[in-house]
Amino acid sequence: MSMQSTVTSQPSIQSEKVFTFPKGIPGFEEYTTFKIFHKDDGKVSAYWLESCDKPVVTFTLVDPTAYDLNYDIYLDDSEQKTIKAENPLDIGVFLMLKKKKEKSDEQLEANIGGPLVINVQEQLGLQKVLRQRGSNTEH
Repeated sequence: MSMQSTVTSQPSIQSEKVFTFPKGIPGFEEYTTFKIFHKDDGKVSAYWLESCDKPVVTFTLVDPTAYDLNYDIYLDDSEQKTIKAENPLDIGVFLMLKKKKEKSDEQLEANIGGPLVINVQEQLGLQKVLRQRGSNTEH
């Protein structure tokens, strides 16, 4: 697969960097294939998830452990089958960031209640919506 990236301006992307979200991402179900980019300049480590079908659909991701957040996520049988989760060591967990507008300042906050769970080996992912009563799902 070859495509133009709006994040890095690379002329083409190798298929081994493309991940599939078989059920899409809630609110963006029509987009199922994404390219993952990584930036680590020593100060900031971030990832971008860019739709292969519509590159303007891009999400910023972070590793929750960089913010002292650790997840013990239970995947039901259907979710395990969707991402072919057989080995826990093949699974990565990421948080999506969104812009929060308060007055005139823009801030980023992480959606801690909806982490992305990605099988790195199989290049498959899903968004796991966590439901806990009375908890704040943004950080």
